[in-house]
Amino acid sequence: MKNIQLISKRLKKINYLYTKMILKELSPFELDHHFEALLTLAVEEKQITQNRLSQLLQIDKSRTAVIVFELEKRGLISVNVNPDDRRQHYISLSALAISSIPHIKLSVEKINELAEAGIEQQKLTTFFEVSEMIQNNLTKRLSF
Repeated sequence: MKNIQLISKRLKKINYLYTKMILKELSPFELDHHFEALLTLAVEEKQITQNRLSQLLQIDKSRTAVIVFELEKRGLISVNVNPDDRRQHYISLSALAISSIPHIKLSVEKINELAEAGIEQQKLTTFFEVSEMIQNNLTKRLSF
């Protein structure tokens, strides 16, 4: 019988190790695993809604609500009701979060360098192209 290898198993392991390394780098700043949400908010030109954040992070709305609640509780974001549509909530970074963004970016850059060490640029480009193709193939199949 042919041994079946789950692509997701390898990707989960890479994600686990990558995230763990970033969290280790960020530990002096007491930033937890929500650094990705903070980075996502930092690159936005304006306030975004909780629904938009879900889309950008590619996670479900209930998970986003938990993240938003936790970040707000820690004073890293503020949540304001859209006066034109009370069902929408705008999310913006606090001054504390804004001051943390350079540290997050440096940590990500450092871990990216570690992860990419010894790998030729052509192979990295191929990896990103292939992973994008896999994502597109699976997304197409889920869409119909």
